[in-house]
Amino acid sequence: MATVKLKIAELRKEKGVGQQELAEVLGVSFQSVSKWETGTTMPDITLLPNVAEYFQVSVDELLGLKPLRQQAYVPRNTDNRDYWNDKKGMYKNRKYFWNDDYLRFLVNDVWKIDKSVNVIDFRCGEGDIGMQLLDMLPEGSSYTGVDNEYFTNNARIKYHNTEFNAQFFSSDLYTFVADNKYDVAISQVGLRHLNRPKEILKIMKASVKKGGLIVCLDVNREFEQDGLYIDGMDYEYLCTAFDFHKIWKKELECEGRDYAIGMRLPFYMKQLGLQGIDIRMNDRIIYVDPDMVDYEEIVQDFIEIQGLNQSFSVTDQENTIEYFMSRGVDRAQVEAYITMRAKLAEYFKDANTKKSFLKVQGLLVTYGRT
Repeated sequence: MATVKLKIAELRKEKGVGQQELAEVLGVSFQSVSKWETGTTMPDITLLPNVAEYFQVSVDELLGLKPLRQQAYVPRNTDNRDYWNDKKGMYKNRKYFWNDDYLRFLVNDVWKIDKSVNVIDFRCGEGDIGMQLLDMLPEGSSYTGVDNEYFTNNARIKYHNTEFNAQFFSSDLYTFVADNKYDVAISQVGLRHLNRPKEILKIMKASVKKGGLIVCLDVNREFEQDGLYIDGMDYEYLCTAFDFHKIWKKELECEGRDYAIGMRLPFYMKQLGLQGIDIRMNDRIIYVDPDMVDYEEIVQDFIEIQGLNQSFSVTDQENTIEYFMSRGVDRAQVEAYITMRAKLAEYFKDANTKKSFLKVQGLLVTYGRT
């Protein structure tokens, strides 16, 4: 049963009327209106149709069960790189993208890199993929990472006292201009969070030499959403407890953040004139069994990656409801999502439960040459 949060205050302010004026229209005291708005009391059920008619909304909208038609969209702002500062748990998933032998196979047998290359990484984070690549690329190869100051500073610390040939530039991606031409440009799960991914793809193309390689590792959110299986939990429930499509489509419409960027990338590359376009998938699946040697480490990493270690207060829940409803989702559906998240958090925080699960991330590796 969905909870109720009256929208009278929002509707009254939108209409530009005071509590006293509304009270006179409805034949009640302004104190009654004030109590409705603070949640101290509820209007008599017989009044609800009159209130809804006055504001030209449905009773469900009035009760906060359905989004208001004029409800303002709340941007997620993932396009702003500073949004990701200190979200270290999100970056732990990068070490689970590849098995080293598969990345080596891509380098040697698919991309056929047999001489030293200069690599540039867009939204490099702390340069994790640079360390992996430089460990297997031909001698003399270099790595350049581009990100905001927070991440590039962390990357410099991580690379300090290593022998890797690496440098880092602090820059907004949309205004970045490469100081020279590179052999390889790469983006690792960065385009999914950007409002103008095709524009960044153009900048990546401009950063490489003629015949240079562009590699984009990104997701289709539908693959990702259905990719969690937990032994002992209903898989159908995990897949269907919440339908993200309305949110994804609204974010694409209002911000440009593309839930299907992994699927669209080869077509964008074709439109930009790239040649030899092809697609692979990452090979690593996070599989966890209590008998594994690194069981505790992987479980803890997964908890942090999924954000299941974070507290979720009543205020946080209400903010989540308002945020989702601004994308056209009904309150009952958001509460179902919160319930699912609570069940997952309870499962993973229970120290007495031995956990067996797998996560298929379904990352698409799309590449082409200029």
